Amino acid sequence: MAFAAVSDTADLRTIEGNRDTDGREIDDLRGGTLFGSGTVLAVRRGEDWLKKQGEGLLVALPAFARGSALLLEVKKLDKRTKIAKALGKTGELFEFRDLYTEPYDRGRSPLDAEMVGWLVTRSRAMGVPLTSESAFLVMSSVGTKPAELVEELQRISIAVGKTDRALSPDDLAGSLTCSFASTPFEFAEGLLDFDRARATRSLTSMYERGTRGRDGARIDQGGLFPFITSWLHQQLAQLHDGRLLMDEGVPARDVPNRLGVRGFADRFVAQLQRNSSVRLARGLRLLHMCQRELRSTGEDPHYLLLRFLARYFKEREGVA
Repeated sequence: MAFAAVSDTADLRTIEGNRDTDGREIDDLRGGTLFGSGTVLAVRRGEDWLKKQGEGLLVALPAFARGSALLLEVKKLDKRTKIAKALGKTGELFEFRDLYTEPYDRGRSPLDAEMVGWLVTRSRAMGVPLTSESAFLVMSSVGTKPAELVEELQRISIAVGKTDRALSPDDLAGSLTCSFASTPFEFAEGLLDFDRARATRSLTSMYERGTRGRDGARIDQGGLFPFITSWLHQQLAQLHDGRLLMDEGVPARDVPNRLGVRGFADRFVAQLQRNSSVRLARGLRLLHMCQRELRSTGEDPHYLLLRFLARYFKEREGVA
């Protein structure tokens, strides 16, 4: 992008910053050129170059000839230094890095991640505004590569049409390229909503089409069982602790704070009210049984999880 902005009439010179120079390249920025509109010096991998030529650059910055410019690439720039302050005052600084796919503070909701916010903003610019929940759903299905997410927004635009109304997750049903994909999050939701069809569909989807981890990377087949059961155990155990608090008289609305639940607190309260401590304890017991069977029998993990669902969804609570 920076090179594309350089005028065709400019005299462009590129040097590698990890190679020794005599510093005369800076002098070229203070003088005009015979035929071009100016001199543009591009320094790639310029950390070492900046350390060696920083003092000379400080002197030269105010004296750059009209049309001349410096393109400096460094991995990191300490903005507290004199040269960094001078560069920021004279020109423009741009930082390029991967957006965080999870909040820096892990106690906050996943909807507060930088990538979610970026996707919401980009979706508005493309005429298919997403809510934070919808953006999180798209990320969970498609991944976290910006190019793939933009392509998915283009497909949503074709399927749904451009609109000023923010699109909810329900609005995207049937429109996502990967809408048939699923995650342990959805699997646990189906289980805790006591929706056997949803939980089974989610499990089958993960084993047939794969799923992605929290970092956006695909989980291989061997990692699916521990990934699914670990997340489910965490949800069941936390809800069981919360339900015991409710049974002791703690108001449902106060339970999330007591347990340190920051994200999706309303959903957590709804699941507390929907599931008894007996059902949650039974779910934990059956999940432990499923994990033990994998170690002792070596049966197919997908089959063991399907059997876990069959046991869990028996009509009468308390039956293993």
